[in-house]
Amino acid sequence: MVEPVFEKINYNQRVGEVKEQIKVEVKSNVRSEDVFSVLSVSPWVSVNESEVENAKLNYGGKIIFYISYLSVDGGIKKCECGSEFAGSIKSDKIKDTCRTITSAVVDKAEADNQGAYLTVSAYLTVSAQLIDCNEVSALTGGEQLVVKENQLNCIKSLGIKRGTYPIEEEFELSYPIEEVLFHRANGVITAVQSGVGTIIVDGEVLLSLVLLQKNDKNDIIRENRVVPFRMEIECEEAMPNMQATAKVRERAFKTDISVDEESGKSVVNASVTLSFEGEAFTSVCVTVASDAFSTENEVELQYENFPSYKACDLRGYTEVINGKSTVNELPVGATVLAVGGEKATVISTECTDNGIVVAGVLSATAFMKDGDSKVFVRKLEVPFERTLDGAFNCDTLIEVVLKAERASAKIVSLTEVELEAEVFFTVYPVEKYENRIVKDIKVLGEKAKNTSAISVYIPEEGEELWSLSKRLNVCPEQLVNTNKELQFPLTGQERIVVYRRR
Repeated sequence: MVEPVFEKINYNQRVGEVKEQIKVEVKSNVRSEDVFSVLSVSPWVSVNESEVENAKLNYGGKIIFYISYLSVDGGIKKCECGSEFAGSIKSDKIKDTCRTITSAVVDKAEADNQGAYLTVSAYLTVSAQLIDCNEVSALTGGEQLVVKENQLNCIKSLGIKRGTYPIEEEFELSYPIEEVLFHRANGVITAVQSGVGTIIVDGEVLLSLVLLQKNDKNDIIRENRVVPFRMEIECEEAMPNMQATAKVRERAFKTDISVDEESGKSVVNASVTLSFEGEAFTSVCVTVASDAFSTENEVELQYENFPSYKACDLRGYTEVINGKSTVNELPVGATVLAVGGEKATVISTECTDNGIVVAGVLSATAFMKDGDSKVFVRKLEVPFERTLDGAFNCDTLIEVVLKAERASAKIVSLTEVELEAEVFFTVYPVEKYENRIVKDIKVLGEKAKNTSAISVYIPEEGEELWSLSKRLNVCPEQLVNTNKELQFPLTGQERIVVYRRR
């Protein structure tokens, strides 16, 4: 009687992505009657909670708006306001066993001073990558079964590991500061590796501040700083020979300014909290059956393909993006003071023989001054396309994360402004694997018995040991022991003898 033996295999599967757009509206403490015009709105968003329960994703986070505006008395001022947000996403893709990597981006933010108080609103897209751990049963052997063994290399994730990393950076400026109109921190990962019980992440934080000087000219200056970091995310099973990947998000950022009235110098203290999500992968070798037959019974095999994945080494690229942006007509004598809020957005990615083609949009806010030294702003937007060189398997999943920094602008004409910025492209390749197993075996009945004591066969050209054994209904070991002169693959000229016990 055929008695198959099965072994359970756990594997990780990227189920896909779910997302939804929400609107968040916040009322500031600035009365609209005190606002002449809004110069810029800079939003900061982070997701602090993410949980899968009852086949839906519950999330929560916080958004903070930094608003600079011209007051009715002609001064440049800034205010801050914020709000928590929460919601849930329902989808057939979501299972209670799913792990998630959840984030939020601001699609659009704007201010409204038509009511009693200055109000800001933003449209956010909250998205989550879903990762599930599944289980399959694979045939490995059994009574009255002849099995062709296959070494299956299963990639297993050690799970999503999280950690936070605080950064404090203090630097001195040679001039007094009245206000910080724009500030931002961008975390960029340059390398990820596994250590003993840890995932090691190297990178740098790009700090940018648009500052209003303390003088009568309303001078606006931009300052950039780069702060390196090394984060170690705890991962108990991780070892140095394992593959690892990680992502970084800015969870909190604030700046404090102090001015020495005597020297006229300023000290800036920047506090950044980075949030990390890392994943390490181990390889598990499992011996399973790729084929099987019984010498006593006719059997039918049922196969199944199951997917798994492994993150590859991330790749970083730095590209200078520039182009001309059409703007509302500028006043004669206008000059650019500083550029802030630069953002690079991916529109599409395409894998080609030459690399990854990334199409996107670079946008920013330019602070300008007219001939009468009155400050105003223009929104700049430039489309771009870049090919990132490298050998990529086009069956590989590719995610590209963009961070724009060090933007500058130059007036070309009264209706055109040239925008330029450094854009950091981080490419996350993920290899997909399809593993084939025998998931079930069905006994159809007994085989007809060959009553001959000895049989002689002429094989087919190119035939291998397994296919020959299966066709002749003889164990491979028995066939080799009784035909020691055989060399595979066969030529088709051999004579193969099969002995049977009487």
